[in-house]
Amino acid sequence: MSEDEIKEKRMMLFTDERKCTGCRTCELACAFYHYKEKNPARALLRIIKLENKLRDVPVVCRHCGKAPCLEACPVGAISRNKDTGAVVINQDICIGCRACVEACPFSIIIVDPKTNKVTKCDLCGGNPRCAMVCPTGAVFFTRQDVGPRILMRNRLEKKVLEKP
Repeated sequence: MSEDEIKEKRMMLFTDERKCTGCRTCELACAFYHYKEKNPARALLRIIKLENKLRDVPVVCRHCGKAPCLEACPVGAISRNKDTGAVVINQDICIGCRACVEACPFSIIIVDPKTNKVTKCDLCGGNPRCAMVCPTGAVFFTRQDVGPRILMRNRLEKKVLEKP
């Protein structure tokens, strides 16, 4: 299978900020799945409130094709899961230097206060809980080549519905 075919089939998390209500169900599901805690602050994604737009925006790891975090890690603790395509951190190797935090263009890699090591979304092993529980579809999991089309369709539907 060529790199283009692999990229085409890669699954990704996408977000449609226009659909986010700020309910934080995604954060709760993530925190509970990973840490068995009902604490949204422990989630590996974030809901950011944009005060100037009066809107909540889900921010998720993009598992970049050419991941800056992976390239920045000096000890090789970050790799790509061959099955899911997720960029993942091996906690046994991570030294907590935070080079990946600085390299991430989306500021979504966080320092776990309990371990003092970095952590990030791992796509829940290929079945992201945030997307499963999002009641509005603001966070969804689909093939990399399909996601942008879904977002475009959602925007067009919204424009059609808004016209008098």
